[in-house]
Amino acid sequence: MIGIVIGGAAVLLIIFANSGTNHPLVTHPSEPGNITAQVDASLIGPIAQQSLKQSGIPGKISNIQVTFAEGSEMTITGQYQYTVLNIPVTQQFTIVLQPGVDACKLQLHIIKANYGGIPVTGFATIFENTINQKLHDAIPSTIANGTYAICMVGVHTQPNSITINFTATPRSA
Repeated sequence: MIGIVIGGAAVLLIIFANSGTNHPLVTHPSEPGNITAQVDASLIGPIAQQSLKQSGIPGKISNIQVTFAEGSEMTITGQYQYTVLNIPVTQQFTIVLQPGVDACKLQLHIIKANYGGIPVTGFATIFENTINQKLHDAIPSTIANGTYAICMVGVHTQPNSITINFTATPRSA
């Protein structure tokens, strides 16, 4: 039985190890818009933690940290805790994401993911869909308020936050 478990774990390790890096998406320069909002780690961190929990990964996620780099990159780090044969295991994970806008919606694309130093980018795409849905729920992309429609048109990162640009246009009667 232990041989089967070890063999299965070795096969999974090889599969995950071969899922290195996704290519960054080619993005157009961020449109300036006429409304600008900044979103920092205090909003993104809890959304990331909730999305990781809801992605179906067994175990516990803790110590989530979100950092931003100038341009179009953000990094989520944290600890993943689980049990193997009643032995608790804790590993560090890192997910590097590229924010973008598609059809007025904020989208995060996973560039790479590492778990305990092992590339698991292919496996992490489960998380990509979940966090994109959570972000769409938290940051509405199109808002009709009175006589104006508001659409998200651009996004870029800076060291402490994501800047999101919106365009407000008059709605026809």
